[in-house]
Amino acid sequence: MRFYVMEKLRTGVDLNSKPFAKAAVEYLKYMAKLEKKGQVVGGPCLDILGNGYVLETKTIEEMGEIFFGSPANFLLDREVHPLGSFLDTAEGMKELA
Repeated sequence: MRFYVMEKLRTGVDLNSKPFAKAAVEYLKYMAKLEKKGQVVGGPCLDILGNGYVLETKTIEEMGEIFFGSPANFLLDREVHPLGSFLDTAEGMKELA
């Protein structure tokens, strides 16, 4: 299963606090570990304070474990979109044609 994930910092997070800095460093290490395992492709956005990536998991439960295990879970607003394949979509569109 593949998901497109967009994460942004929640409004009101104090970027100058030590707890934020610690969580941010731990989060980046956590994401680098997922990237090394091949579960994440993408990274921090260059124009906004956020991240965009494709997450690959075997189950929805695994996706939830990854999100809830994130050191920055409660600092982020997250948008998640499941991804399909172009061939499956084309097959489904045949009925409309």
